[in-house]
Amino acid sequence: MPEDYYEILGLSKTASQDEIKRAYRKLALKYHPDKGGDQDKFKKVNEAYQILSDPQKRSRYDQFGKSGAQGFSGQGYGGQTGGFEGFDFGGSGFEFNFGRGGLGDIFGDFFSQAFSTIQAQVEITPAQAILGDELAIEIAGEKIKLEIPSGTQDGTQFRLRGKGRKTRSGQKGDLILIIKIKIPSRITKEQRDLYEKLRDLEGKKRSWWQR
Repeated sequence: MPEDYYEILGLSKTASQDEIKRAYRKLALKYHPDKGGDQDKFKKVNEAYQILSDPQKRSRYDQFGKSGAQGFSGQGYGGQTGGFEGFDFGGSGFEFNFGRGGLGDIFGDFFSQAFSTIQAQVEITPAQAILGDELAIEIAGEKIKLEIPSGTQDGTQFRLRGKGRKTRSGQKGDLILIIKIKIPSRITKEQRDLYEKLRDLEGKKRSWWQR
């Protein structure tokens, strides 16, 4: 499936908001896993819609591409309070339940649930990933503690129930935090000495990475 958001939805760059919404509904029904569709394509359709349906995000995408539309980073090292600079709720994951009602009911539930679950990326150091840590993150004025278990891998996702957006019924969706292990570009002499010792230890026992 093409990576260009317009091509994903089968639209031209001059498409109206109504055309974007209609294309999204059609493809969401086609690819939704609960209806036997392709989960990867469904995620791409959802991602494309959330960028192109927002005028500001769409403008940034048209100018700077995908990275400009979705740019955000998480902070919070060594148990320190972190924030989300340019926090972007694009790329939400969500659950979709096809009810017994008509299309109006289906999409009413769909949009309510789809945009109540949000995603964000949190950067941690290699030491935090290996040893574990507790992060204090603040999102929309709410402080959230995130326990990072020892041995956490890059790309690990943590789902925090009830920490997302509110639905029309007043209930809150989920917050999905995706771990990104950040490799430092600059280190101190003391840090270099420690990494060199670790490298030497790893060289003596090559099977460490297979565990």
